Amino acid sequence: MTYPMKMSPCFKEMLWGGQNFKTLYKKELPFTHTGECWEAANHKNGSAAVIGGTWSGFTLGELTAQLGTDFLGTLVQDGEFPVLFKLIDARERLSLQTHPDDALAKADGDRGKVEMWIILHAEEGAGLYLGFENPISAEEYKERIENNTLAEVLHFIPVQEGECYFLPAGMVHAIGEGLVIGEIQQNSDTTYRVYDWGRIGLDGKPRELHIEKSLIASDRAMKGEKAVPLTIKTDGASVFYLPGCDYFGAQQISLQGTFSLRPEKRSLHIFFCAEGSGSISTAGGTGDFIKGDTYIIAAFEEECTLTGDGLLYHFFVPDFEEDYLKPLLTAGYSAAEIEKLYHK
Repeated sequence: MTYPMKMSPCFKEMLWGGQNFKTLYKKELPFTHTGECWEAANHKNGSAAVIGGTWSGFTLGELTAQLGTDFLGTLVQDGEFPVLFKLIDARERLSLQTHPDDALAKADGDRGKVEMWIILHAEEGAGLYLGFENPISAEEYKERIENNTLAEVLHFIPVQEGECYFLPAGMVHAIGEGLVIGEIQQNSDTTYRVYDWGRIGLDGKPRELHIEKSLIASDRAMKGEKAVPLTIKTDGASVFYLPGCDYFGAQQISLQGTFSLRPEKRSLHIFFCAEGSGSISTAGGTGDFIKGDTYIIAAFEEECTLTGDGLLYHFFVPDFEEDYLKPLLTAGYSAAEIEKLYHK
């Protein structure tokens, strides 16, 4: 028997981090410079654990070992927790970096890293660096890295709360200062750092760069853009379909009453409350949520019901036809609109 499982996150100390998780979400922080909060994760570099109930104290790795496919879902083929959902507090801008695909990451003993960013909090003027304003050659890329002028050719986007951005593997990127971001990604912690703005690390030394790997991994023609969600309204909620891919699907749920879904054994479901409050229920029990809480629902639950008034983000491993194509076609969207949202 399972129930809505509230998560205890894993915190990460980062030079560029701050105290926004405490300010915004009332979380108790272990570091002055808390840069990341891994809300739903099971990775060699950190895991989240369950708070309360029969499974209290179990990490997601231990829960996976106990429950297997019943917990993860039939779409998860390798028996490992499939995604990583984290919060990022960028008190200062992050390094300029890129992520490898699965093939390149294998050499580092990890998976590739496709990800999506959701803007949860933005100070005035804050923005993202997403790819290049215009494509550049390999020679220019290497030269600009060496002479510290790469920022001059990057594509900078001012952002606002509620927006989301999909980042394929290979996109050169950086999060600007003054942002709190929700990130859903492949279950990976592999980053190739291209440039760190001349910063000195917490140990008093410049942080390691991975220039040779970055030269191989980077797509020098890629340019990011704001996603355009597709919306389906129900009696109790407006559901905004966010960008998805075979690694993860995502929705923003504006809850104003009651909203239900059926996992149908395909995937576990992760819910993060960004605003408001309410409750989440299954046959195994009910949990109350407030701003900043993350819950996980096992794949074998027959139904999950959300009740309340708030804004939640919902993540899962998708079946494109069942989770994106069919419901959005039924709502009147074209196949072309849906395929633009879903990155195959």
